Amino acid sequence: MEEHHSNKRKKTYDNKQRSGPEYEAEQEDRDRSGRGDRREDHRKAPSLQQLQHAAHLAYQFPVPEKGRKWTVSIAVPGSILDGSLTVELKTYLVGQIARACVLFNVDEIIIYNESAKGLQKENLGKDDYLPKSDPNLFMGRVLQYLETPLYLRKLLFPMHRDLKFAGLLNPLDPPHHVHLDERSLFREGVVVRPRDGKYSIVNCGMRKEVLIDRPVPTGSRVTVRIHGADKDKKKMDKNAKTAAAIAAMEASLTEDKAALQKYFMGTVVSPKTPREETGYYWGYQVRLADAISKVFTESPFPNGYDLTIGTSDKGTPLSPTVTASVPNFSHALIVFGGANGIETAVEADEDLKCGADETKDMFDMWLNTCPGQGSRVVRTEEALLITMAALQGTLSSQGL
Repeated sequence: MEEHHSNKRKKTYDNKQRSGPEYEAEQEDRDRSGRGDRREDHRKAPSLQQLQHAAHLAYQFPVPEKGRKWTVSIAVPGSILDGSLTVELKTYLVGQIARACVLFNVDEIIIYNESAKGLQKENLGKDDYLPKSDPNLFMGRVLQYLETPLYLRKLLFPMHRDLKFAGLLNPLDPPHHVHLDERSLFREGVVVRPRDGKYSIVNCGMRKEVLIDRPVPTGSRVTVRIHGADKDKKKMDKNAKTAAAIAAMEASLTEDKAALQKYFMGTVVSPKTPREETGYYWGYQVRLADAISKVFTESPFPNGYDLTIGTSDKGTPLSPTVTASVPNFSHALIVFGGANGIETAVEADEDLKCGADETKDMFDMWLNTCPGQGSRVVRTEEALLITMAALQGTLSSQGL
């Protein structure tokens, strides 16, 4: 019986034979360190709140040196999704496009129809926004969903939990996604209800709702200049219009002290204001084009695009000499083609009276941004990353 118990004891973790020949040396080191650092072993582990605070301090968003007036737009055909066999793969591809655009501060994404068939834009935003027959609408809707800050998705996309792709999408992070403190000068929000017929109340994802200076239809997504933080008050007071609007709201609520405590005060501004005043990237706008010609003719800028670049493996190879020839611009447009190039969309466009050989004449510059490629075809999502990385410095220096 005693021998049986002895054998059982030998099977424990501390048995020298089972632990190997280095057991004794390791045990001595453990004993020595345990005696010397006993006080260290009993230190209290950091709390979750302390860890979160440390992570917040470690994360610093890069601060731009000045505002940015110039913009960069890209155009891609929705047909690039045709090669993906499942909704999940299509969603992943759109996510790659969106992420690349955020990395390189793209302000507008145009999805153009590569075929002659027109788009049914009225379907964009309805429950049937996932028509398998129209990849253009699919891409547009997913891009809109990705660009929406997390705290607004439930308000703008109430059906998002039912979407097949919702769990596949990682959030993008321009500043209106990550600035969650109340000291931010600008915030994205959704109008939730009117007040007194003169104002509206906006949910900006903060502990208080924001009272804005004008009536705006409920459900509208707006950019708000927040008033309240001491460090930002001086900046805001430089804008006489903003200061006057805030003063008028506060004066009208003098008798309602509860309202003054309940809301932050703010004014509605254009979505381009944060970029122009502070230089922060404020996300991208999504536009649908029935054909490639509409990419140019339906530009949201009054004078259109003053720098247009087409990408093709038949273009001029990108080199320091070519990048040095890029002129100054205010609004740049970079167009990418599908599997068969931009020429396919040009031939299908009935409004254009030119053939495939004349495609390059539509652009100020016709570039091959990946000369000497090892693959027969450079995918559009790959061409986007390559092109934007190659032109980023040039665009930043030439933008007006």
